[in-house]
Amino acid sequence: MTSVNEQFLVNSAIIGIGWLVRRYFIGDAGSTVLVKVVLNVTLPALIVSTFAGVQVESSLVILPIIALAYGLLMAGLGAFVLFNSWPRKRRGQAAFILPTFNIGLFAYPLVESALGRKALKYLGMFDVGVAVMIFVVLLIVASYFSGEEGDGPGARHIIRAMTRSVPLIVYLLTVVLAVLGLGYPAPVVSVANVLARANMPLVLLVLGMFLRFDAAKGRWGEVARLLGIRYAAGIAIGTALYMFLPYDQTFRTVLLVVFLLPPPLIVLAYSVEYKYDAPFVGLFLNVANVVAYFALWVAFNIVGPSHAVSVLPGVIP
Repeated sequence: MTSVNEQFLVNSAIIGIGWLVRRYFIGDAGSTVLVKVVLNVTLPALIVSTFAGVQVESSLVILPIIALAYGLLMAGLGAFVLFNSWPRKRRGQAAFILPTFNIGLFAYPLVESALGRKALKYLGMFDVGVAVMIFVVLLIVASYFSGEEGDGPGARHIIRAMTRSVPLIVYLLTVVLAVLGLGYPAPVVSVANVLARANMPLVLLVLGMFLRFDAAKGRWGEVARLLGIRYAAGIAIGTALYMFLPYDQTFRTVLLVVFLLPPPLIVLAYSVEYKYDAPFVGLFLNVANVVAYFALWVAFNIVGPSHAVSVLPGVIP
């Protein structure tokens, strides 16, 4: 049986290959194309493949609710409580950095390799709530704090952003079908199963391609403060849910580790679109990715070894 440590070494090697490929071969343009392939092809395929035949139980429904509740809490704290002395745009930036997590481009391969295929249905349901936070709440926050008091995105702008998100559409359609007791046709699931096998190695390559730390000096204190808040809140809430929820070990372990994840890459896109401090957001994402990677390694060694399975990147058991 492959240990958690050995699997993380394999994952680290693939991430390192991704960094080398971006730096010496394909550059930024190639990296962007690969991200689009993951978000629009392999991740939706993994969603379809993971939820094929899964019945939505009450224990699964609670996961997106937890993600939404946590996200709204952290957005509110960032915007109106913790950083009242900061300028308006810096408060808005904190409010869309703090609440959400990078599930599709970070968590899936690491959780699958450590906890097995079963864990992905829990992770996917949690990500439904995260997706709503990203494409509705964070869009409103980013737009609102980018302008004068009272500004905000119109309903048409929000709907357009939601309808352009392939993972969000696939998540919602898949959950609706599962609730109704329906599913995708067998040929669709068969194609999705094949494409889903590419998600793990591609995501690990993408993580390596976006490793950068070239931002203005003097920002490390702000990075540390925001990371500290994310991890203090995440560890406290994740530990409480792990200890007190009456569900199985894999369910609770997934809930524990999701709160260790970094913010999603789309916050960088929001920072560019709404003219926030994009270099700082990029720096924060890269530091958060590295910290989260090692935090997950520690967490899986503490609570997950008995659930580790022999899963090579790109191979779905």
